[in-house]
Amino acid sequence: MSGRSHLCFLLSPGHWWTFIYITNPMSWLSAQSYCRAHYTDLASVSNMAENQKLDQLVPTAAKVWIGLFRDSWKWTDGSNSLFRYWAAIEPNNDKGNEVCVAANMEEYGKMEDWGCEWKKEFVCYTENKFKKKRKR
Repeated sequence: MSGRSHLCFLLSPGHWWTFIYITNPMSWLSAQSYCRAHYTDLASVSNMAENQKLDQLVPTAAKVWIGLFRDSWKWTDGSNSLFRYWAAIEPNNDKGNEVCVAANMEEYGKMEDWGCEWKKEFVCYTENKFKKKRKR
């Protein structure tokens, strides 16, 4: 990998997520395989607060793969997508083969559907579970 950076944030008490920005462009399927091999999966963005965390991590000019895909709009972990922050005229399924989703950071992370074969930078996530230390 040519580079990566990360951002940790509290998901719920005792659960921290880390978004990892990978700057080596890959197709959506290759990015998903990479994330699953090295972290947990491609990033899921469940609400506007998480979208803003993504915006803090990724440079403005980037369009990055995230884990949303067109199967009734699900995340790669199998959960349904209740939060969708689509750019204007999206999803448009141009040429009938746009089933993968990228976040356009020039538009504050608004989502766009793309053909999965395009090579883009991407964001993985991993969940870190911490237990409270007992005082001795």
